Amino acid sequence: MTATEKVLELEREALRVVKSRYLLCILVAQRIHQLETGAQPSIEVDPEEYSNPKTFYQLALREIIEGNMDLEQADN
Repeated sequence: MTATEKVLELEREALRVVKSRYLLCILVAQRIHQLETGAQPSIEVDPEEYSNPKTFYQLALREIIEGNMDLEQADN
């Protein structure tokens, strides 16, 4: 499975949780911003694997899929 295929699968799984692609886009964008400003991941991850901002998209999707993203906190 290529990296692109992995990301597409994460997107499909996240859409099963959120149901709206527009809401998913907003949640992911907010979470990426939080991660860029120093927020810690809400799921168990290898710190080295998700230390680069380019990986925050996948991390945000995984947090949504695993149900560990605080949706109220994402509004801030």
